[in-house]
Order: sequence, then C-alpha cells, then structure tokens
Amino acid sequence: MSILDQIIDGSLLSTERLMQAREHYAPSRQEPSAAAAFARWTERVSVQPSLGVARELAGLSGEELAALEAEFVRCPMRPKSAWVRLAVVVGALLTVLAALGFAAEALAAPGHVATRALHLACIVCLVTGLVALGCALIAAFGTMHAALAHGTTGLYVGTLDDQHPWLYNAMSLTHHRVAEEYRQRTVASRGPLRGADFVLMRSLVEAQEALERVRPARAVADELQAVPVAPGPTPQEPRLVQVLSGRESRAAARAAS
Repeated sequence: MSILDQIIDGSLLSTERLMQAREHYAPSRQEPSAAAAFARWTERVSVQPSLGVARELAGLSGEELAALEAEFVRCPMRPKSAWVRLAVVVGALLTVLAALGFAAEALAAPGHVATRALHLACIVCLVTGLVALGCALIAAFGTMHAALAHGTTGLYVGTLDDQHPWLYNAMSLTHHRVAEEYRQRTVASRGPLRGADFVLMRSLVEAQEALERVRPARAVADELQAVPVAPGPTPQEPRLVQVLSGRESRAAARAAS
C-alpha cells in the first residue's frame, strides 16, 4: 500500500503494521473452504509462535483437522500466484523471441531498415522479458517464508502415523505422565493425534521439567543421594492343613508304626 492510499484510508500505518499491532487478530464467522482455511492457517503459522498455533489447531474438531490434512495431501507445495506464473511464461517467451530475433538479424543484410527495426524489437522483447522474469524472481523470494510455513502447517495438521517425521519424538514424550494423560484424553475425545498435539505434549513436558527445577537444591540432592532400601523378606503364604478325624488319626499312627 502506497503512502497516498494510506492517507486516503485515514491512516499513516500500513496494513501489515496494523496487523502486527493487533497480533494478526482477524476473526471470521463464515465457514471457508478447505483451501482458504489452509491458506489462513499458513499465514498464522508464518507470524505466530508454534505454541499459539498448536493450541488453536488442537481445539478444532476431528473433521476440520481431517479436511486440512486432505488439503495438504492434495497440494503439498504452496501454489504460486497466477500473475507470477504468467510473468515467468511471458518473460521466458519474450527472451526466446529476442534470441531468435538477434539470430535472424545476424543473417540479414546489415544497415537495412528492416534490420534496424528487428534489432529494436529484439531489444524491447529482451528488456521486457528480463523485467518480467526479475519480478517473478523477486516475488519468489518474497513468498519463501510463506512456502516454508505451508509445509509447517501440514506437519501440524498431519496425523501422527508411520509417515509423520514427529512420530518417534511423540512416542518418547509418552513416557512422561502429563504427556501420556494428554494423549489418552485427546484420543478418547477427538480422535487420532496430530502434529499440533505433539507440540502441546512437548510444552507440557517442558513445563513439568521447569517445575522440577524450582525445587530446593538440598531436597533434590537428598533425593538423589538417598540409599535404596533393600526389600524385606517375602512373607510366606499360609498353607492349608488337612484336619483328620480321630479314627483316621489312629489309623495313620498304626500305619506309621
């Protein structure tokens, strides 16, 4: 947005600066399509910390997360803008035409009027093609961060299955009680764990470890240096004794003698 457009809108701040001031808060009440929703989450991933995005994604229903995952499977790479694709095609075509024109000029008679016109047209085509390719290259550099955020969003909404790169890291977290409780609660209430759940489980474990680090050092040292107590003897279980009658007892005594 130019300075003139900002003055017309009644503000000297750009749209990007205004969004930063309100922490990119832009609520929407309409239900967007899967592609639009994934693009919106990609934008949030590019500007928000991982924990904040994971908390929001973990609050979605299983159907919403499945739709986002299906969109990432359909389009694993961030789609380029239409004008960028057009600029690349036009720039490449004009550059090739300029090269062919210069080749034709080399074969034509020098000094002819048509030759000079062809030379001028080749220069115009070459400059225009290079400008179009340069604009497309600048746009590609400008959207590099968004392209990386697109893949990160796919990791957040993806199911922690045998193809997910965070699978074993999530499995290691389940050895901690808080992470295991979160896993059981989420699987029972919402469905399969997602990448965003791994981020939350990791944050829970880090918070638990931070609580352990604020304990008094003497108590931790005493607990660490405590001698393990040897287990006592295992009590023997009482055995059942068969009680014989008087006649059976006298018969057993005669047999023993």
